[in-house]
Amino acid sequence: MGYDFSKKYMDKWAMDQFAAIDKDIGRRYGAVVRAIPLSNREYQHRYDKLKDSRNMKRPPSSERIFPGYLAIRRFGTKQEYETWVPDDAFEEMYKAIE
Repeated sequence: MGYDFSKKYMDKWAMDQFAAIDKDIGRRYGAVVRAIPLSNREYQHRYDKLKDSRNMKRPPSSERIFPGYLAIRRFGTKQEYETWVPDDAFEEMYKAIE
């Protein structure tokens, strides 16, 4: 199976759910987030295409490509926003909801 070029534009409702491991993280960013694995460069493409229609945090530099996650925090609220989180930080903050 090849690379899914449409992954970076996936609808938020199709993304997996993750629970905050720490209560403080849950209070700050929401107890449950929607997320998918996405490199910082892929997030840059998503940002460039969707920034005018969504509340999105500016992407980090994409001179080098790093693994990470597109995370939708405060999902389903007026404060909902999309951001990119490096994979090691994301995996320390969230666990998949089975």
